[in-house]
Amino acid sequence: MLSQPLFVLNALVLRGDSSPPEGARRARPGYNVNRAGEGIEDAATRDRALAMSPTPQLEWEAYDEYWRKVHGPKILHPDGPNDQQTGVLTYYLQQHRLPAGPSSQRAPPYAPPLDAQGLLPRTPAASCAVHVRPAFDGMAQLGYRTRADLEAFFATEGTKYGEKIMSDEAVFIRGFAFHVAEEHVVIQRGDRRRDPVILTKLHQRASGWSREEFRGRWMAQHADLLRSLSGGAGLVRRYAQLVNIGREGDTLFDAVGDGYDGIGVYSFANMNDCEDFVGGADHAALVADERHFAAESSFFTTLNYVIRDLTT
Repeated sequence: MLSQPLFVLNALVLRGDSSPPEGARRARPGYNVNRAGEGIEDAATRDRALAMSPTPQLEWEAYDEYWRKVHGPKILHPDGPNDQQTGVLTYYLQQHRLPAGPSSQRAPPYAPPLDAQGLLPRTPAASCAVHVRPAFDGMAQLGYRTRADLEAFFATEGTKYGEKIMSDEAVFIRGFAFHVAEEHVVIQRGDRRRDPVILTKLHQRASGWSREEFRGRWMAQHADLLRSLSGGAGLVRRYAQLVNIGREGDTLFDAVGDGYDGIGVYSFANMNDCEDFVGGADHAALVADERHFAAESSFFTTLNYVIRDLTT
């Protein structure tokens, strides 16, 4: 495990779209906006066409492209001589969810639907399973050398972030959850964060456990278990534990994001390796171990975009 962990703002995102709000997918106030900057889910809003695309069928494409090609460059842009925020950012990753990759809702090995005789159905449309999407559509990781740098980056009064970035987030994001974490690297092959496929696992501690107890168990025995699994660990290019260190009352406290005590980030060279890992016995052993310290663990697969990495 590397010493001197970086401080990370983990931001789980819900993509902007115009589908009817349900449960956690209801927009945060001021987000999911039209071209006038009005939230399309606001009862007083008449224009309910998203700023990034007026065509519902293209909303996913618009979200995916805007986040990487417009928002990403804005984060890195030195915005004039008074910009004291951009330079403190050590690394910035965007991890966009891939629906075809493994998820808690549908994990490998994949199997086709069959009829009572074990044959493929003649009417596949009638046997389609209802799609259940994961709770989030991706995650951003923003890393800093110190917690003070992290807090300075997200200062909102008269700053680049407060005046120009927050309003840009509202264009492509419907909702979000975030927390401050320490990054503890358990497995690292090579010296970069550039592996293209990421499996993101969200953990909520077991009932009756403190965050400290969860952290100790997850970072010790569970990390050791992964290291000992020669097959599964061999497929994993990098594994980092993002340990929630937030506290209620902190400047950067989000009640929704605080519900996740830790996020495990597994990196793979390709999708086949990711599917082999998730569908294999080693991952099953990890899942069985998670049940000892986590009330709930869920996962989804993402495509990793390295927007900045100054750690190598």
